[in-house]
Amino acid sequence: MLRVLIFTLVFISSNLVIKKSFGDNNMSEFGNLQHNVCEECKFLNGQGLLRFFGLKVYQATLFSEYKSGEIFNSKFFLRIKYFRDFKGKDIAKISFKEMHRMNLIAKEKESVWLAWMEENIPDIKKNDMLIGVYMPEEGMALHHNENLVATISDKDFARSFFLIWLHENTSEPKLRKELLEFRENG
Repeated sequence: MLRVLIFTLVFISSNLVIKKSFGDNNMSEFGNLQHNVCEECKFLNGQGLLRFFGLKVYQATLFSEYKSGEIFNSKFFLRIKYFRDFKGKDIAKISFKEMHRMNLIAKEKESVWLAWMEENIPDIKKNDMLIGVYMPEEGMALHHNENLVATISDKDFARSFFLIWLHENTSEPKLRKELLEFRENG
């Protein structure tokens, strides 16, 4: 009888942990974040892990204002939770290389965009979050652990920055697919 009771308690506890971890499209985890960075962004588009040689680098999650249509026609935010420490300048250089690789930067804007990223992307510690908020008529905002770090009104930069993850020729097509998993017609 004691074994049955222990098994039942373990089973119920496991189900509660699973529901808490995966239920409600992870909305409980993102409730405060959503309110602080983009109140309109209520629709989970998808979530995925970036791995390098099997090691987790970060988890990316995409929320948007609407669940269908062209994603760049509405507000959205991309949250990246890091599993390792990184220097902000290194993140900026990798981002710049990806933008350049996909021909997303006009030659005359290269130095300006790289300088903006190097100046505004902070150093990251394990479990830190960077959250980019795309605003079609305003550009973008960058948050570090929910604190606003910077904004930029250059709409071309904002679009190009998010295309690192959302462009069909991204270097991480599996992650792109996961980020857009629940998006309709997008």
